[in-house]
Amino acid sequence: MQSDFSAASQHSIDLPPGLALIYVIASLLLLSTLAIAITTLTPIATLTTLSGFAEQRAYYLALSGLNFWSPGKTGTYTIGDGSFTLATSGPDANGCTTVNSVGCSGKGSAAETNVLLSTRRQSLAPITFENNIADFSVPASIDATHGVLVFDKDLPNAPAGMDESDWVLLWGENVGRYASGWMQFGGTNTAIPGIIWYRGNHGACPEGVCPDGQCLAGRCSFGQGLRAYFDFALSGYDASEDSDDYGDGFTFAIINAATNAPDAAVGGPAKGFRNEYLGYAGPGPGGQGLHAPKLAVEVDLFPNTGKGNPKNANCRADASNANHVAVVYWGASDTDLDDNVHGAGSAPANPAGGSSGYVQQARTAGGANWLEDGRDHALRVEIDRTTAAGQGVYRVQVWVDPDGDGAKDVTRDYTEQTPQIDHTARLAQTDHSGLDVVYFGWTEAMSSLTGRSQTAAIHDFALEFRH
Repeated sequence: MQSDFSAASQHSIDLPPGLALIYVIASLLLLSTLAIAITTLTPIATLTTLSGFAEQRAYYLALSGLNFWSPGKTGTYTIGDGSFTLATSGPDANGCTTVNSVGCSGKGSAAETNVLLSTRRQSLAPITFENNIADFSVPASIDATHGVLVFDKDLPNAPAGMDESDWVLLWGENVGRYASGWMQFGGTNTAIPGIIWYRGNHGACPEGVCPDGQCLAGRCSFGQGLRAYFDFALSGYDASEDSDDYGDGFTFAIINAATNAPDAAVGGPAKGFRNEYLGYAGPGPGGQGLHAPKLAVEVDLFPNTGKGNPKNANCRADASNANHVAVVYWGASDTDLDDNVHGAGSAPANPAGGSSGYVQQARTAGGANWLEDGRDHALRVEIDRTTAAGQGVYRVQVWVDPDGDGAKDVTRDYTEQTPQIDHTARLAQTDHSGLDVVYFGWTEAMSSLTGRSQTAAIHDFALEFRH
């Protein structure tokens, strides 16, 4: 346990030269987001009365320190002629660290002013493939040999039913690219969706009750939401005019843990083919399906523009033939066949084409359809979950191929670029409470058309729950 300002101040780290001007700009930006920052950080220390410029400046320096902190950061950091000093204590039994940030203005002068801010922050490392990939498992009704393959340096053996030489070949072809572990969805079986859920322990859950952002056997306390990032690559270069050479796509899904059993939580049709369900809608081969309340971000790579009966083919109400990324919740309460039909349902309704919850991109003339060019792509998802007026408020932001320096950092909000999706939905209190404890993972389905099957490789995954 560490709690010592003098020890923390034995080393000093200067931020890059010229930061005094940047500090002025940052201060203005901070002023514009102050209410959000205060609400997020919830300082618990007694503050000095901010009666003058020196006190206000020291306060903002301390607040900058709380925003800057991540696990392992202590010491003194200078900004122009001011500084903040970070020290920590913990973690406590709930996995939380107390972070103390002292902002100092006019150090060494008669006008030296210090302000202390403290907050409890989750000190657990994010959930990643590199550290936690063995905690992901495939439901019992899925043929893992074909539906999902999991690769990791700590999982050297071929899965049951797969030839060892084929496994070694796959590993050798991809180890350099996906050294920290990856999952392949699709395989060679077009009749079975690819589904996988996180089943690990994350943090401390005394008496089986998990604080916000912690998990027991995959049952995670959703708390204030989450931030997630992963890269993905799709097999098959699709340059067709209507993006129908390969398909179908996948979702990153969050499902309630009260009515879904991860060993049986599988979407898709009860039998036969209906790959447009993406393993998210439909009863699944075991008849369980994925029960609402739930939500997902879908990457849809095959056009299904029809608006007929959702049990029939080509009835997802896609806005066009262009590939798209969208938020989906669930549809009408009397069926699970429309859970990824755009515009279906109410409170919440699945976002339709043209809304803030749906983004599409047409094929570039002479090139591949969006995301189907054989290259690595990235998805960042942030879900902000709050309660207002007796309802659950869910703000879902999605960045496709973000390239800012902080895109992979799930320990803090990403503000370097505007998200392509920024959608807010309100859930009835019953549904909101139903998402207090959740499972998360991926669902996938690939084309049943001969020669058009498409695998998806997911890698460099990281997730942290908000708290």
